[in-house]
Amino acid sequence: MIPVKEALHHIQQQCHTLPPIRIPLDSACNFIAAETIYAPMDVPCFDNSAMDGYAIRYEDLKNTIPLQLHYEIEAGKTEIPEVHKGEVARIFTGAPIPIGSDTVIPQENGTVENGILNCLQAVSIGDHIRKQGTQTRKGDRVLSKGKLLTAEYIGFLATLGIDSVVVFPKPKVGIIITGKELVPVGSTLQNGQIYESNSVALKALLQQLEIPVVFSQWIDDNESELFHFVSENHTKVDVLLLTGGISVGDYDFVKSVLNKIGTTEIFYKVRQKPGKPLFFGKKDHTLFFGLPGNPSAVVTCFHAYIKPALLQLTGDQPQTEHNAILLTPYRKKSGLTHFVKARVQGGKATILDKQLSYQMDTYAQANAFVVLNEEQEDFKIGEKVRIIFFRNYKDITP
Repeated sequence: MIPVKEALHHIQQQCHTLPPIRIPLDSACNFIAAETIYAPMDVPCFDNSAMDGYAIRYEDLKNTIPLQLHYEIEAGKTEIPEVHKGEVARIFTGAPIPIGSDTVIPQENGTVENGILNCLQAVSIGDHIRKQGTQTRKGDRVLSKGKLLTAEYIGFLATLGIDSVVVFPKPKVGIIITGKELVPVGSTLQNGQIYESNSVALKALLQQLEIPVVFSQWIDDNESELFHFVSENHTKVDVLLLTGGISVGDYDFVKSVLNKIGTTEIFYKVRQKPGKPLFFGKKDHTLFFGLPGNPSAVVTCFHAYIKPALLQLTGDQPQTEHNAILLTPYRKKSGLTHFVKARVQGGKATILDKQLSYQMDTYAQANAFVVLNEEQEDFKIGEKVRIIFFRNYKDITP
């Protein structure tokens, strides 16, 4: 049995970013960039009008030369006239500035009578023109490897004509649930049966990370059936999550099956509560997590171990460690790290009731785990403790 810190280190050592792939830009939201991109062009790529109005030569206005309306230039026009002395072009937002002109008079600041433009307010040379390259210059670095591609970022890249990007793909995940006592949610329970909630929770947790579930399969406590399913399907995924059957009971077959298919055991059992009988192993490119069957232990192990592993596979940066000040005292025995459900607001943590591994109702209030280190027994009000938020820290409302 190993400490939590060592278990995390072993997982980190085995997780490597997946081979990059190129995908369409409009499908790249929330992926991590696997390349650095430089601007292929100036943006704007030509001088254009910032509003509807009139394109003039400022020199003519300054010298009170009559301004004769000659042209009309709408957005998208590719044949651009040249404005000569005393000439004006009616222009619309986004339209290219005609050759020879250098200023735009907004339409509300000008009137046209008998084809002559009258300027109603003072203007300065260059007013209301978006100059070429004022957003981005050709050759500027516009995307760095390791950057998260948000929707807004993707909109920016599209202004440069970029239609695809190289990213680290999302890992493919499989789920196997074991336990003959389990029945699907929505079924009628018989005496001795319980609802199977682990696959539902894991799918929801993975959905928050936008990670696809390739398969989710319930298997009876049958060693032969489990062996055949794992043998035939583990190569389809990057990460295989198995819940239940990982302890040492007569019907716990997960560990023996993983050994039989040739999985390299990295560690088995962690000095923690809940989730002590945690298994982590690897075969070829597939990572295996053998999780306890108790629902709260499954959620705990996901946030403490599986989520960091998945993020590392996608090229995401290590999660920032967060701390909070305890508002409630807590006492435990030494020898195990405790992950306790808590409500954290404004940098202060309240440890909630009902911390046993089968008790799920506290999750309706909790937004984080408080991590209580294994050797310490008494935790006092005002003490600083480590926090694992269920969602990204930026999503947490103070």
